Amino acid sequence: MKTIRVMAVVMLVVLSSCEQNQVYRKFEKNFKENRWQKTDVRTYEFEIVQEATQYNMDVHFAHVFGYQFPSVPFTVTVENPDKTITIKKINLEILDKDGKDNGDCAGDICDLYANVFEDASLPVGKYKVSVSQNFEGDYLPNILGFGIEVSANLD
Repeated sequence: MKTIRVMAVVMLVVLSSCEQNQVYRKFEKNFKENRWQKTDVRTYEFEIVQEATQYNMDVHFAHVFGYQFPSVPFTVTVENPDKTITIKKINLEILDKDGKDNGDCAGDICDLYANVFEDASLPVGKYKVSVSQNFEGDYLPNILGFGIEVSANLD
């Protein structure tokens, strides 16, 4: 019984230390008929409160297994606290050169992450991130969810 308690405390410490790095996380599943419309721009807002830290931002793309497109283009627009704008184009590689999914797939659901920036010095303040998909058609099909994650690099 004592061993179980000790292991439970250790697991709690490990899990809570992972969450301490996370500044912001939002994942949305509200895509009607699993379609991301061309006109649908996803917007996220978060605040940086500690300037002397390096930050990472990733996009999280969830899709149906067996995705029919090898890559999906996105535009990520970041409005900084001083109102300057940074635009980054991302071509999310869904499939590798052998046609296998690059995501972490469980059953029919695949999760894929892509780095927007890494080890960036972000000034203290409020940020607004807008993400649009640049797929050729009117909508991007077979999407299960999308979001962003911002984390502090405490190394």
